[in-house]
Amino acid sequence: MAERGYRSPVREKHAEDTRRTIVEAAAALFAERGYGRTSVAAVAAAAGVAVNTVYTSVGGKPALLIALAEDGIADEIAVEMDGRVAASTDPREIIGLVADATGRVRRRRQQTLAVLLDNRDADPNVAAAADVAVKGIRDRLAVVAARLVEVGGLREGLSRKKVEQILWFFFGIEAWRTARGFGWSWSEAGSWLAEQAGRALLP
Repeated sequence: MAERGYRSPVREKHAEDTRRTIVEAAAALFAERGYGRTSVAAVAAAAGVAVNTVYTSVGGKPALLIALAEDGIADEIAVEMDGRVAASTDPREIIGLVADATGRVRRRRQQTLAVLLDNRDADPNVAAAADVAVKGIRDRLAVVAARLVEVGGLREGLSRKKVEQILWFFFGIEAWRTARGFGWSWSEAGSWLAEQAGRALLP
C-alpha cells in the first residue's frame, strides 16, 4: 500500500507567511527603486530570507510581479464582494457593493498597481503582470454585470456587455486613479462613482 502524503498545517502556514513577506518586500522595493533596479538579493534582504528562499517560495523577478498581480485579484475584500453580490437581489445595492469593494482594494493595493501600470511600457515582464491584474479586475466585473442582468431592474436596452463596460468605466483602475488624482478622498470618490454608475445603469 502506498503511503499517504502528510501535509503539515503548521509548515504550510509558515510557507505562506514566508511567501507573503517576500511578495510584500518586493512590492515595496519595486515601488521605491523601480523594477529594473531591484535585485532578487535585495528582495531577500528586505524579507529577511536567503536568496534561494525567494526562488523556491515565489520565483525570480517576473514571478514576483505575477504574484503581486494574483494576490491583488485574490484580495479577501474582493472575494467577499463576490459572495455578497451573488446573494443580493437589489441592483442598487450591488452597485454600492462594487464601489465599496473596489475602492478598498485599490486603497490597499495602490502601491502594487502603481508599480505595474506606471512601468508596463518599460519592461515586458511588468506588462505581462499588469495584463494579469487588469484581466482579473475585468473578469470580476464581468461576473457582476451578469448578476445585474440576472437580477433585472436596469435601464432598458442594456446588454450584459454594455453593463460590463459601464462597470469598468466607473470602477476600473483608471476611474479610481483619476478621481484620486483630483485630490478626492476615497470616500468622496466612491460615493461619486457609485452615484454616476447608478445613473448610467438604473432607470
